[in-house]
Formats: sequence, structure tokens, C-alpha cells
Amino acid sequence: MYKLLLVSDQEDVLDAFNRVDSWEYNGFHRPHIRHDVEGAKESLRRHHADGIGIALEPEAERELTEYLQAEYPVLPIFEAGRTPTEVMEYLSELRTILNRVRADFSSDSFDEQQLLLRARRYLFRRLVGGEKVTRKELGRNMRLLRSRMDPDKPCILMDLQKSSTEEDRLVGRWQDSDHLLERELFQSFGGDVKGFHVLPLVTDDGRVFVLAGALRGQEQQDDMVAALDQCVQAGIAHAEEYRGIHLRVTGVQVLPTLYAFCSDYGSEG
Repeated sequence: MYKLLLVSDQEDVLDAFNRVDSWEYNGFHRPHIRHDVEGAKESLRRHHADGIGIALEPEAERELTEYLQAEYPVLPIFEAGRTPTEVMEYLSELRTILNRVRADFSSDSFDEQQLLLRARRYLFRRLVGGEKVTRKELGRNMRLLRSRMDPDKPCILMDLQKSSTEEDRLVGRWQDSDHLLERELFQSFGGDVKGFHVLPLVTDDGRVFVLAGALRGQEQQDDMVAALDQCVQAGIAHAEEYRGIHLRVTGVQVLPTLYAFCSDYGSEG
């Protein structure tokens, strides 16, 4: 069963967690509860946690989040529900992530950071592929997966195209060719560039995108579109020279926020 830490000084959150009585049935131990940042740090030093929920005043929550980024960068942060129903809904999301990540424990090459990266790519692949995701769902899942991208800041989406002959050749050469192509492109030019995190993504129907999201707490360059294009073109050239993969950029969009992909973007509330 998974172990949890809840850090909150808010009565409705504490009451909601105390009213849950089905912890073991749902795969969790009853959570350790602390009420401030120092208590959270002490608990993390003494007890293993598979996930942490935070509901504090904004300044304290920001302090704890920065501490977690420095000391526990792969510890999922789950939403702290304010009713028993919300608590179990958000913990179900956490359990799904933990089951996916922990499923590879038997592998000698297990690396939780890499598995979280894989899960983040899955989330953003769904997002750019047009799957319906609400703003709240996106924000919760980005925290769960410890994404460093800021969903409130602008992002860039590039469309890349494979030729039809290239498509046939890749399918013939690689099993699961789309995901292998995504991995190859990430190794060529994925990562942090001038305050953005760059993610090549290949959707389930074979479309190829590059998503660049602004990193939290970092300044973004005014020439980011040009910098991203230079980065992607270099990656395309590398993929062609060393892998024989032929791609070209066919479109670029600058979106006001990552939430612009969400099904309820622009609606009130």
C-alpha cells in the first residue's frame, strides 16, 4: 500500500481526510498529517512518502513546493480535496500514476525520473492530440507528475511532418515506431532551451509536434520562436544524418497558456 503525507492547516481539508475510512481498501495507508512547512520537512526525513498533498497559505505552500523541487523532485504532489469525495477522486489519480511508475520496479534499469518523464510525455501527447482535458485536470496532473512547466505562461507548438514514404519505412523498420521516433527526437533536441522546456511528441495517430512550455521561475527570451526553430532544425538535421529520418516544420503557433489546449479554456470559472 502507498504511504501519504498531508500538509495542511485548513479545517475543511483536515476534516475531509479524517472522514475517509476506506484507506486500505483503496490502496493507501492512513496519511501522516503535518500542519506547517517544518513539520513536513521533519516527516519527510523520518518517513517514506509516495505522495504529498499540500493545502497551506500561498506563501507557505510556495516555500514547501520550492523545498520539494530541490530535495524531492520526483515525489508526486496530489491535490488535497476538501470533501471525502474529492479526496478519493484525487487519490485515484495519484494511484494511477504510482501504479504506472511502480510497474517498472522489476527492471534493473529502473529510474523514477525517467518514468515520470515518460508519464509527462503521455499527458502532453494526449493534450496536443486533442483529447478533452479540463484546466483543473491539467493543473492537477502537472503537479502529480512534477512538471516544471508553468501552465499560466505562453507556450509554442510546432507541427512537423513525415513524408508518406518515410511513414511506411519507419513502420517497416521499427515496431512501435511512433514512440521510438518520439524518443529519438527527444534525445536530439528535447530539454531546456532559454527558459522553456522542449518536448517532441508523436500522437497515437502518428502526428508529430514539438511543444515548448515556459519553465516556472525562469525568464523567457523574446526571440523564443526563432531559438526553438533553430533548435528543432538542428535536431531534424541530426535525425536525418544519423537515423535517416526526414521531417520538416509545417506550422508554428504561439498560445497564451498551456490551458489553451483545454476543453474548457475561455469559459468562466
